[in-house]
Amino acid sequence: MNARFFARALAVKCCSTRRATPPLAILLFAFSVASPLATDAHEGEDHGSPEPVAVAASGETRMAASGAGSLFEGILKYRPFARGEAVAVTLYLVSAETNRPVVGATVGATLSEGDRSSAVAFAPKLGGPVGAYSATVTAETAAPMSWLFDVAAGEESDLIGVTGFQARAPESAASPGGAKRRVDPPPFFPPAPWVAVGALSVLIAFA
Repeated sequence: MNARFFARALAVKCCSTRRATPPLAILLFAFSVASPLATDAHEGEDHGSPEPVAVAASGETRMAASGAGSLFEGILKYRPFARGEAVAVTLYLVSAETNRPVVGATVGATLSEGDRSSAVAFAPKLGGPVGAYSATVTAETAAPMSWLFDVAAGEESDLIGVTGFQARAPESAASPGGAKRRVDPPPFFPPAPWVAVGALSVLIAFA
């Protein structure tokens, strides 16, 4: 009876071992096939942030600088410009008390940089909104410049100072077509050896 019980226990143990082996072999096979795929994915990823790209065409951007006197307030708008380039500027005048556009004003202006200054004549903007006065100026320096507007409307007159008028820095010659970073293709790992290892594991498990 002891011999029969021992033989039955051994048979149960062998069956348990053979039943437990296939899942382990299948897991090994799946891992061996997935390993090269995961390696390829990580090798090909680019974790760097994308480089900035200019999307606005030249002339669409508008700069604005403002100033205020005791009676009037002004906002000066213009496009970015380079040193020595003629640029159109528009001054929008409003009443400091009512915030309404100032119509029919006489606007004289002085553009200064350090000890140098030049007079600029402003006139009502043709076809523009009321309270808008325009002029064309050429900046001969890249240093920051300031405006002083002498405004007279009816019996009222005021002075308005505006700062921060400056030509943009010259662009680098290499910036428009700058060199792009080269991204090499990920290395290729042939899956055949891994599949062979997985298949061999299955054969050994069922042998």
